[in-house]
Amino acid sequence: MVQSESSKFYLLFLISVCVFGLALIPVLLFQPNLPTYQSPFRRPFVAGIFSAICIVGIVAVFYPGKCRLTFQQPNGSSNYGKPASALEFKGHHPDCNKFSGNRIIIRGSVFCAACIGLLIGAIVAIVGIVLFSLSFFDLESGGLWVLAVGEVLMLLGLAQIKMKSHVKLTANALFVVGSSTCLIMADIVRQSMLVDAYVLGLIVFMLWFRILLSEWNNRRTCVTCGRCI
Repeated sequence: MVQSESSKFYLLFLISVCVFGLALIPVLLFQPNLPTYQSPFRRPFVAGIFSAICIVGIVAVFYPGKCRLTFQQPNGSSNYGKPASALEFKGHHPDCNKFSGNRIIIRGSVFCAACIGLLIGAIVAIVGIVLFSLSFFDLESGGLWVLAVGEVLMLLGLAQIKMKSHVKLTANALFVVGSSTCLIMADIVRQSMLVDAYVLGLIVFMLWFRILLSEWNNRRTCVTCGRCI
């Protein structure tokens, strides 16, 4: 997606959808007509779906092929005026100073800050959601405040394109943790499969949008620089 007025409008629209979607969660929690579902299998089922989403994300961290396609033109060349196969990558991004903020160095090895953050966040979230499925969490008093914190963390994760290095890593980790927090609190407060399904759908949507936003920002970085094109 090249930088243009239409693409900016599209991204702003999607951001509005995310904000509206998050604002709708507490509204749904107080809907008296929504049926509750008291089955003991509700929490394990919801936890299983969320864990599967996290596992898919963890696998994607170790197979960054989709990330590299972002920098490849339809004709097989790269955005850097050389064959795509000859383009060198460090930490899932081209070996270019413009992307230095997207990388962190751990014991001499270069890693993608965003992906490592998502990996850490996914591991923490899986542990939390498993404990939730085993009924370790039963926080009803103050649950809405915890939900609000989770929503803020998710929005913070979308802003990670403006961050660098370890701050970017932290924001991405908190994005996943915030997602699990929203799901856990929504289930505890409302105990409704419909609300759980809505929150899961919103999490998947925001995760897709977070990836789209990163791709847009990466391509914008290349176009703005223009040195290698």
